[in-house]
Amino acid sequence: MKITSATVYHVKGQGLTPVIVELQTDAGITGLGEAAPSFGCGGSGAAGMIRDLCERFVVSRDARRINAIVAEMIDQAFWLRNPGGIAASALSAIETALWDIKARSLNLPVYDVFGGRLRDNLDYYANGWYFGAKSRAEVISKAEAAVRDGHRGLKMYPLARIRPNGTLRHPDNRFADDRTVVKDAIAFVRDMRAAIGPDVLLMLDLAGGLSHSDTILFCKGIEEYDISFVEEIIDPGDLGAMRQIAPHIQIPIATGERHHLINGFRDLLETRSVGILQPDIGNVGGFAEAFKVAALGEAYGLKVQPHVCASSLGASVGAHLSACIRNFYIQEHFPYWSTIPGYVEVANEPFESCARNGKLPVPEGPGFGVTLNDAVMEKYVVARLG
Repeated sequence: MKITSATVYHVKGQGLTPVIVELQTDAGITGLGEAAPSFGCGGSGAAGMIRDLCERFVVSRDARRINAIVAEMIDQAFWLRNPGGIAASALSAIETALWDIKARSLNLPVYDVFGGRLRDNLDYYANGWYFGAKSRAEVISKAEAAVRDGHRGLKMYPLARIRPNGTLRHPDNRFADDRTVVKDAIAFVRDMRAAIGPDVLLMLDLAGGLSHSDTILFCKGIEEYDISFVEEIIDPGDLGAMRQIAPHIQIPIATGERHHLINGFRDLLETRSVGILQPDIGNVGGFAEAFKVAALGEAYGLKVQPHVCASSLGASVGAHLSACIRNFYIQEHFPYWSTIPGYVEVANEPFESCARNGKLPVPEGPGFGVTLNDAVMEKYVVARLG
């Protein structure tokens, strides 16, 4: 089953700008994969790296030989040894598309290729429920509305600012010149917990935005508010700081979305400082690599919450991983993307609206169960190879 061509898309929407690769085969089977830079900067770089990798290592190859293709990319592309985010996300998108092809050729969901699903529905928490808020009071009102909509878990960003288009601006300069930020953030969490009540899960993401001493101070200040986890308490690569800070924090610590390949998680796990791993399939090296990371985390007694901030394609890919790993904890989910003016839905099967009764159903159908809306995607083609 020869890969005959590759199409790379970079969608220029609001809220998300997904980078997607579509691989076509001479058997008439196609596969889709998404790179992690669907948000933030780097989409153009990821799209370019996907193009370069496909041109040299993918087009004309046997699609069934996933391990051989991935191994050659890692060994011969040079920048995939200890990769940064752009190179790793390009590898991830291609590898994911290859598994989509493999599963479709067998007429199976991807999770069945990896041993079958362990669960039919996924617990999830909502992200993005704050879109459009202009103040903390409005954020709290939107949280109350999200709970009324049936979402049983929410993640908030107590340090972030909200841009006019409803997306977040992460902290600047660790708030070094703002002596009130920690107290204000603690009060924000207190008010949020009071608004949503005791039965809704509440997660916090700090995006590594505080100094180490302020991180400890903040986490001590929120202990009474029943926080499920606190995410990215430090810069992702500062393992020494993780060892230093973790003993002072009584809330489960989550991290992993900006770690690459299983090697990037090995040293993190050796710190014995993390309770919840968050590999991003579009960044860690692909679906099989995320599966390996979950297994490694299981050996350390850890939970896994796949990081998902992606299009309907990336969301479905994340759900397939969550379905087939033993130590799954909870799924990240963005049910409100379509409320952002200018948001572009890439798929014929939107994933964002499929939550029911506080659960996400595990996708069914061959591969990842996603097809692209060709009429929408045609204008976002940045490369065609083969």
